[in-house]
Amino acid sequence: MQMLPTTAPATFDVPRHVGFIADGNRRWAAAHGTTVEQGFRQGAAAVHTTVEHCRTLGVETVSVFLMSARNFQRPEAEVDALVEVIVDLLAVEAAAATGPLRVLSQFPAGTLIPGRLLTAIHRAQRSTANLPGMTVCLGISYDGRADLRQAVNRALHSPAYDERVELPVEDFLSTAGLPDPDLIVRTSGEHRLSGFLLYQATDATLHFDDCYWPDYSPTAFAEALARHAEQRRTFGR
Repeated sequence: MQMLPTTAPATFDVPRHVGFIADGNRRWAAAHGTTVEQGFRQGAAAVHTTVEHCRTLGVETVSVFLMSARNFQRPEAEVDALVEVIVDLLAVEAAAATGPLRVLSQFPAGTLIPGRLLTAIHRAQRSTANLPGMTVCLGISYDGRADLRQAVNRALHSPAYDERVELPVEDFLSTAGLPDPDLIVRTSGEHRLSGFLLYQATDATLHFDDCYWPDYSPTAFAEALARHAEQRRTFGR
């Protein structure tokens, strides 16, 4: 079987913004007879590898959906394990960053947010804010519908709001100032967005991979890039 290249072919236009829904960590752990926390840690390693690969290819923005707002409804021990892994990942990505690290989040009302997570988020964002390279967005307690609701509310209450002019919703989203995703990849064989970048994904190519996220590789990403390159996007024109 012919292997796909692990770098974007020269004839490809490298997407400006690639999103990843990092799904399947728990199922990977079950399949390998290990703990859920170990599944999360293997998933975090795959996040770092994938982000670094995107940086090598010249991608402008990478967004990774790590944890939805609804994930806080899971058993406490599992949430604690996931939070610990994310705290460690934030430190790793901040240390490796060449551009801003932005956290996309909508923490549910009434949710007790671990202080160590908030501290890690603030530290990572603050230490990378002025770097000039690739932007990395990490979805941590992210909810696309809440993102849109908040954006509309902020736009309506903005001093610049004018009812005679179309609402500039995109200027108030958590991704304000970034290009919309060109390609969104979801692993684990699930074919849905689960609320990830709902407004921003209007024109994105959606690519679904059967592998669990901890097994995601540059070769799998090359396949996604190839499928994206086959698309003919006219943006309605």
